[in-house]
Amino acid sequence: MTSMHLSVGGLDAIRRGFEQAPDMTRRELLAAMTEGTLLVEREVKDGLPRVTGMTAASVTSDAFATALGVLGTVGSSQPSATFLELGTKPHMPPIEALVPWVKAVLGVEPKRARSVAFLVARKIARKGTKPRRVFEKAAAATEGQVLRMFENAAGRVAANLAGQAGGGA
Repeated sequence: MTSMHLSVGGLDAIRRGFEQAPDMTRRELLAAMTEGTLLVEREVKDGLPRVTGMTAASVTSDAFATALGVLGTVGSSQPSATFLELGTKPHMPPIEALVPWVKAVLGVEPKRARSVAFLVARKIARKGTKPRRVFEKAAAATEGQVLRMFENAAGRVAANLAGQAGGGA
């Protein structure tokens, strides 16, 4: 599992926001988290191989607020996403599952696809597969943008608190 931990310059504003205007602060942080998770989701989908498109289609993001703050996740329900991210130890995969990959990636004609898939499966049985780290790379590639989203949210919280203190809206 890849996590993104950000050190936000406006942490003091966020702390004060939770003390003085928790609902507004949670709303601003949830908006930043939603935008950030959608950005990471798009980056993950762009980085996934497109054999059938099922793995990319399974990638989703979610953001939600709790009493203690906000949380965002980007993940997939497809086991293939885990295998792509982390790689696998040597094992004998199902040959039929490799046939679409053999046709699409290796360009093998349909009548030979099953026998080539068997050879690929044997290699996986001997060596496993290497990790692709698609989620990790997506988090690293978007970290600066996500940080700015949270810094902007902290700025909006600070501005709102200043408006409240000044007798404004």
